[in-house]
Amino acid sequence: MASSDSDSYEFEYSDDDDDMMDDDPMSTSQTSIKSGSSPRRSQRGKVANPNAGEPSSTTTPTAGGEKRSADGSSKKKKSRVSGGSNFSDASPHKSDPNGLRLVDAAEMASELNEVLEEVSQLLNIPIEAANVLMRHYKFNKEKLIEQFYEDSEKVTGAAGVSHRCFECPGQPSTPATKGKKQSKKKSTHYCQTCMEDVPVAETYAMSCGHSFCVDCWGGFLENALMDGPRCVYQKCPEFGCNELVTEKEVANINVSLLPKFQSYQLKSFVDLNKLARWCPAPDCTKIGITKSGYGDIKCTCGKSFCIRCGREPHAPVGCAVLERWEDKNANESETANWILANTKKCPKCFTRIEKNQGCNHMTCQQCKYDFCWVCLKPWSEHGSETGGYYKCNRFSEEGDEEGEGDQSDQAKAKRELNKYLHYYQRYHAHDKAQEFAEKSLLETETRMTNLQDDNSKMSYIDVQFLKAANEQLIECRRVLKFTYCHAYYMVDKSIQKNQFENHQEMLEKFTEKLSELSEQPLDKMDRTSVINHTRVVQKFVHGVLEYVEMGMEDE
Repeated sequence: MASSDSDSYEFEYSDDDDDMMDDDPMSTSQTSIKSGSSPRRSQRGKVANPNAGEPSSTTTPTAGGEKRSADGSSKKKKSRVSGGSNFSDASPHKSDPNGLRLVDAAEMASELNEVLEEVSQLLNIPIEAANVLMRHYKFNKEKLIEQFYEDSEKVTGAAGVSHRCFECPGQPSTPATKGKKQSKKKSTHYCQTCMEDVPVAETYAMSCGHSFCVDCWGGFLENALMDGPRCVYQKCPEFGCNELVTEKEVANINVSLLPKFQSYQLKSFVDLNKLARWCPAPDCTKIGITKSGYGDIKCTCGKSFCIRCGREPHAPVGCAVLERWEDKNANESETANWILANTKKCPKCFTRIEKNQGCNHMTCQQCKYDFCWVCLKPWSEHGSETGGYYKCNRFSEEGDEEGEGDQSDQAKAKRELNKYLHYYQRYHAHDKAQEFAEKSLLETETRMTNLQDDNSKMSYIDVQFLKAANEQLIECRRVLKFTYCHAYYMVDKSIQKNQFENHQEMLEKFTEKLSELSEQPLDKMDRTSVINHTRVVQKFVHGVLEYVEMGMEDE
């Protein structure tokens, strides 16, 4: 994806975003860098007031991302990725409040380099030190600059770049030029790693002054990169030295290792960034970006995911609530799986039945009895003609009329288990139905071809309705699955929960109808009905999600 001014984003986030599971969409606050001249270093590493004196450079950053030259002319700079919510004013999704977009690794690396160059110029430090400092502050540029102005020695020391940024008094100097291969001031140097005297020209020292032979440095860096992304936190080989190894050392010692080291730096940048996430699909290098910290995005590889937590899209439930639900399932699902078998008995003849399709309308092959797979009640009670709709989506505390006053620990535990099993059973049923719909989607291409062969007047476009219906079923099953997670944590018998279950009821009705229509044999399939019902369900499911997002308040 080519980078352009209109597609540039600027990341900035505050300390409030440290909690990954904070569901307040307003928690990502905007930060910015005050315009003014580049800060200058005073003696002993102190940073001078940026407003004191004239800058030494010929350009100064100005508000709005401009660079003003000495002759007064200005040149517009594109905004860059540095960690906050200004970053998607020019998103291609103008109507999307989350400003979602996809970028590849090369584009993200380019934006990262621009940010590091800006920080390097503002703080008057080497670019490799800017990278370490930004990573130490989780790419919170505002916090870094504020604390750097207050005490630069403390900031650089804690991050492990104090020697790289400033000359620290009291540090032993080496006879060689720091950061370069050693000069001819000494003929040999004793390497403390291999314990041999080596020619000075074959040694190397970082800015901290600790010198080792080039061969030992090469082995040290190769072993560091074997640790994966953690190699970006590798310190100097000298025992007790806090100075971090950067891409400068990698480039000087073994340039062939540089691409891998830079890829780990980019991974660290994305992993620490609350507004970006790698696509979770295997071997995919795309990165999803949002300006708000929220949103679901579909990658070009076909994988859909939540940018905030990396799971599959899980509306209407939030990331934090879903995490609670998964933790509960991890602790109690073994009990639930023991109670909820993979097969169920027919309520009439008690023949064991296995569900092999996505629809919850079951017909016993033994006695031809029609019933609901979820609640095992007659299917005739689930139609609009009886006024029943899908009442099995509601949790009813059966038997509580007699034992409602029983507040013993045993009774409370039983009621809580019954409630959990009610929601888990329906969550699990829709999860399995979603899996079946996803498998059916893989077979849809064959069914579309067969349908086209049966009707020679149909073109390939005319049979696309079958694929659209399957894709809509997958979305409906996913949404319904997470509605039960959402309902479990709602206040029982509240107005909002009652309204939510009414919408949930209707969505299940539409979904089951679409499932029945799309799973019919090709010779009995009504194309018009499938198309119309797909559109109705699509509109309704989006309406339900919008209703929940708006707080479930009727106008």
